[in-house]
Amino acid sequence: MSGRLIDAYLGEIGVRRTVRNWPEDIKAIVDGYRAYTTLPHAVQKDAIQNGWSARKNKKGREWSFTFQLVEGRERQYLLMTDQGTTGLTGKVLKPEEYEEDLPPEERWGRFEGVAFTQSRSERTLGSRGRGKFIFVGASKEQTILYDTLRDDGTYRFGFRTVIKTESPVAAYDGEKGKVKLGEMTDNQIEPLSTVGTRVIIVEPVDEVVEAIKNGLFLRFIGETWWEIISKYRACIKVKCGEKEDLARIPEEFELKKEDSKEFKVWIRQNNIKISVSFGEAKIKNLHIVYCKDPVPEDIRGVAIQRDGMKICAIEPRYMGKEIAERTFGYINFDADTEELLLEDEGIEHYSFDFRRSLPSNIKRVVEEGMITFAREKLGYGGDAREIHREQQRNAERRALTVVNNFARALGIGAGPGPSRGGGGGERTPKRTRIQMAELILPRPDDLRINYGEKVRNIAIKIVNDGERDVDMRVKLFLRFYDKPLKTFLEQDITVRANSTTGNLGPFEEIFTRDEYPNMGKYTIVAKIVSLMDEDKGKELDYKTKNFYLEEDPPRQGLFEGCEAFGFPDKEPIKYWMGYSEYGSERGLILYYNLNHPGYTSVSENEDDLAEYILRIAGQEICIYDLMQENPILFRDNQRDESQEILKQERKVVGELIYRFRKGEVE
Repeated sequence: MSGRLIDAYLGEIGVRRTVRNWPEDIKAIVDGYRAYTTLPHAVQKDAIQNGWSARKNKKGREWSFTFQLVEGRERQYLLMTDQGTTGLTGKVLKPEEYEEDLPPEERWGRFEGVAFTQSRSERTLGSRGRGKFIFVGASKEQTILYDTLRDDGTYRFGFRTVIKTESPVAAYDGEKGKVKLGEMTDNQIEPLSTVGTRVIIVEPVDEVVEAIKNGLFLRFIGETWWEIISKYRACIKVKCGEKEDLARIPEEFELKKEDSKEFKVWIRQNNIKISVSFGEAKIKNLHIVYCKDPVPEDIRGVAIQRDGMKICAIEPRYMGKEIAERTFGYINFDADTEELLLEDEGIEHYSFDFRRSLPSNIKRVVEEGMITFAREKLGYGGDAREIHREQQRNAERRALTVVNNFARALGIGAGPGPSRGGGGGERTPKRTRIQMAELILPRPDDLRINYGEKVRNIAIKIVNDGERDVDMRVKLFLRFYDKPLKTFLEQDITVRANSTTGNLGPFEEIFTRDEYPNMGKYTIVAKIVSLMDEDKGKELDYKTKNFYLEEDPPRQGLFEGCEAFGFPDKEPIKYWMGYSEYGSERGLILYYNLNHPGYTSVSENEDDLAEYILRIAGQEICIYDLMQENPILFRDNQRDESQEILKQERKVVGELIYRFRKGEVE
């Protein structure tokens, strides 16, 4: 093949460029940053990272950065100037020159273009082309000016603005550039006189101006760039009127190296190796500090650093508030690992894709480090089982959100349940369990009841598939949210081995305003508790059915819950990874097996456990759909072909996991 099909036609008459709504593009970029932070924070972060990446000396010697708010006669300007840098070297490029890979020295062309990065070996912090547009977005006039002075003494001035369908740029060299700067700023700003680069935001928005004047802007710099301030004594200044301030590390961010009455410290360093999918990565330092007093929210958690810049923080999710609000620190890496991390970093430089191998493993190391630190140094009494259970709950919640969104997008699970009687029937492997009858409500397939209406068929049976009799206490009652209201049945019974009791019930209840003044969700609860000597008080099973008084039920997905327990060690049940059955609100409850080796291998990682649950859920979506009179996934001629069913199941499970790992259905 000689090239793309379309290439030969691109020069013909009638071929037009795509028109873009640039103001909306700028708004989208600003909104992307606002998802993580404020506009002033984003401005300082992108400005400094551009300057720091262009430093001549890798140790930062003679490097500095200055923000200066200038009050002009007609408008304000925010000047952002770096020194000790290369300046914007290179020529003003023609459009066709962007067709080729840009060499490292073409910094001016890269600044004027959009998303023209260097080669992998030359890539820098700010190489994705969004920083210049956050500066445009921070301008009331959506305009920035910029000039540069290079080592060879050449000067250049340029501007960028945004109009409806374009983002024009211009460049003027030498004396012409100096004259043009004077014209455009009413001679309020002198041409750059030291080697480096300056970006000028014309009429900065009020939010940025206010942050500079009240000191927040200075705080943002210290919180983001504390590492280069500490390690390289980086000089970053903010000028406003007659006032000039030097950025400092936040005073609360005291990275103590030894324990004291005020602080407890946990340090791991010297290139800790972590295994990832492609081999090994190296952590240079993991430094965690606990302060006896709460620290400000902006420094809490362990900051992930890259090339001296804080990207985001990992918080101690599985520990109490008392620890979370007093813990801070950082983690940084060797140069090779930083380069690899760039692949998984968000384009705004405020996040990582923690579904990817390297960030996921870093997060695991930090979280495990915080837990170990809390136990060894703080005497944290958190039960390891409870921490593990919290990880489980997070994985379950995430999996349910993903699978319900996925099923909803397919059009599955919006209705009241199956019409063919299958998909999710009672398959419970618990040896001793409750069978709860379907409530009879005033209207079929509607969980709402109104005053004066009755709920009927409140009844249960107890099944004992074990080889011995079981003594137990049975309770059947009504509650409003967490408040018990009425007990229908409470008694001690013995259920014979390999038997099922008769109906316990049925009961019924009429709902009047006098007896039930509260509107909302009501629940029928059935519970059985062991009275056997060896496990007296142990809950054997628990089932619920919900309905709503004078209120429409919330929108439900296909799955209404997720629960885990160890399946019995007998064939074929011990081989099951999981299954589903109908729950209290006529959705499916997804159960998964704690005794399965597949669970054991993923139980310590939240992402992997969520994927494990989703694999089971994907199969259950197919089973559910097969049982419908009008299935969505299966055509009539596929429903009786096992090979076709298996192919569709592979597709559904594969797509569900793919979209989860890509973050497309969360």
